[in-house]
Amino acid sequence: MTSLKKKSVIILFFILVGFLGYSQIQSASEISVNLSDNAIINEKESNYEIELEFKNPSLLTLPAGKTEFFVFYDDKVVGEGHLESFTLYPISTSFVKGTFTTNSNSDESKSVKISGIIKYDLLTTSINVPFDYYPNEEQTRKFIQ
Repeated sequence: MTSLKKKSVIILFFILVGFLGYSQIQSASEISVNLSDNAIINEKESNYEIELEFKNPSLLTLPAGKTEFFVFYDDKVVGEGHLESFTLYPISTSFVKGTFTTNSNSDESKSVKISGIIKYDLLTTSINVPFDYYPNEEQTRKFIQ
């Protein structure tokens, strides 16, 4: 193989690896989140247990450390919590448990939003993936009991 062909093959290899890496990082930024369960742990202190469902559409294994999130009610922060460390495996769904505490009693006519940023540490880089989730009406009632 001539020197020019070797260089062309090496350049083509790096272009393909770069394209594949970029496309998977883009895919990882499209992770979806849904509320699968929540329950009151301690009613006096407004402590809740929560379980979120994450769907990973990428081919990357994404380890995530402890994740902080906030509960918004009518665009005001009314609670904060954390999720356990977890790993999202390629093209799969993971259920992640966490806890949060609210600091407000409100009526049901306003909207609830759960928002956070998960940091995934990969070999050479890290990805910050924000998520927002709006519970349906029945789930909202559980949050503001």
